[in-house]
Amino acid sequence: MTITLSRRRFGQLAAGFATTMPLAAPSILRAQAGDVVKMCWFNTTTVSAQIAHVLMRTDIAERNGLKMEMIQLAASPAITEALVSGAGDIGTLSDFAAVTTMAIGAPVTTVSSQAIFRSAVLTTKKSGINDLAGLKGKQIYGTFGITAFQNAQEAVLKAGLTPGKDVTFVNVGPAELADAVGAQRIDAFFTYDPFVSFFENSGHAKVVSQNVTPVIVLAANNRFFKDRPEVLKRMLKANSEALFFASQNHDLVNGWFRMLEPAKNIPVEVLEKASSYDPAWSAKSFTDIKATLTPAQIAKMDTLAKWGVETKLLPRVPDVSKFVDTTIASAVDKEAAAKGFDPKSVKITRA
Repeated sequence: MTITLSRRRFGQLAAGFATTMPLAAPSILRAQAGDVVKMCWFNTTTVSAQIAHVLMRTDIAERNGLKMEMIQLAASPAITEALVSGAGDIGTLSDFAAVTTMAIGAPVTTVSSQAIFRSAVLTTKKSGINDLAGLKGKQIYGTFGITAFQNAQEAVLKAGLTPGKDVTFVNVGPAELADAVGAQRIDAFFTYDPFVSFFENSGHAKVVSQNVTPVIVLAANNRFFKDRPEVLKRMLKANSEALFFASQNHDLVNGWFRMLEPAKNIPVEVLEKASSYDPAWSAKSFTDIKATLTPAQIAKMDTLAKWGVETKLLPRVPDVSKFVDTTIASAVDKEAAAKGFDPKSVKITRA
């Protein structure tokens, strides 16, 4: 299926409206009762965004004794700023964004896995390139400082290509990248879902390499983490329940996702395909939902930290183990296995 969009809309979708959603005036939605939790999120990354909508639009948070203040921000940097300043208690960050908070010594602890997403290296239709080997001598465009950049460099190295010698990576912003892909001015680029699926669906590009291991984590302000552990536990439990509810109600939650920018004009089939790369999206039982970061995911953050310093994106290599604490998430997973959760019991409080 081919989607026809204006050049301006094409760029806005990929940029996530970063330039039109100021940090000074975030979108805040409040529930009615319970312990207040200020959660920062962005309406871009699939599965993670659907979870946020479930927390906003059902009684799951209330059933866990929580009063959610959902603070919609443009992207990871704004969420990091909110967590560091104390404006947010907990927020969604990509794994590399979480590592960035560690490298600067921010008072933030990574406490849980939330969602898995896909990154990819793509070639444009015009290029005629069908595999990584065909990228020799080419430029690969994308935004530096994101997980997809590391994944792309790793992919070309495994294909026997040396960055800086056989291929050249070029740093461009999301809006510029989307415009270049739409106009077919470039041969290759890297990005992440839902934009990978969007460009595939529109017919502008094809995937020549993909990585389905990147993770969105939940990171907590240290004051919240240390002073309110019981509230954090209920928050992580609510998050797991929201994820399982979403996994059982794709059409409903995808519709909610598309009610807010920048997702309004992303086709449903794109959201569904992008979401499908997270195994939790097809969960069969509540025990399929895991809040605890795996050893492999933590090890990947170590890799990202070292890569970040090598590429001069980070000032120092942090000791990742000092900034990750899976104790509460592990307790939530054990409780889930013991008590279960029925998504059919959930009430929708806001359509």
